[in-house]
Amino acid sequence: MANMISLKEEPSDLHMSNGLTDVFLDVLALSGSALARTKEEKQLIVWLAEQDQSRLGGGTVGFDLCELPWNPCTFEENRAFLLQVVAEARARLGWERLSYHPNEALLFPCLDKFSDLLAKMDVSQACPDVLANWLADADVCDPVRNGFPKCPRHNTLLTWFGCHICNN
Repeated sequence: MANMISLKEEPSDLHMSNGLTDVFLDVLALSGSALARTKEEKQLIVWLAEQDQSRLGGGTVGFDLCELPWNPCTFEENRAFLLQVVAEARARLGWERLSYHPNEALLFPCLDKFSDLLAKMDVSQACPDVLANWLADADVCDPVRNGFPKCPRHNTLLTWFGCHICNN
């Protein structure tokens, strides 16, 4: 099984094995949690970290970039934020908290492709109801409703499933 990240109407998608997907999300969670300042930035990182195969099943966490909880009012700023998250993940921000060393030869092309897809996206491609629906479905105990707590061990934003890195 594998996972695919895509962008509507873009011919080339990002394909990753299950293991590589976990590593990809780990490094994005680390850099994103370190960089996120606004509520919208934190929501994006939590949503990405919720794509947790240990809880949802292997090969089931692929997505289209339009499915992220974009706020149309802050789309440009948040896209720039995610591009910075990818750049800092590539610069190994937070990797010292991992119990393994990611295979850069496999990971870096995926980060680059993700960055390319993000750079090509515009606000018209974002699904307008995703953010509202995602928040409406969040339980009262969900971290997105409780001040965005972080894992004490990895300093990553917690999701409904806990810490993405601890889970894997």
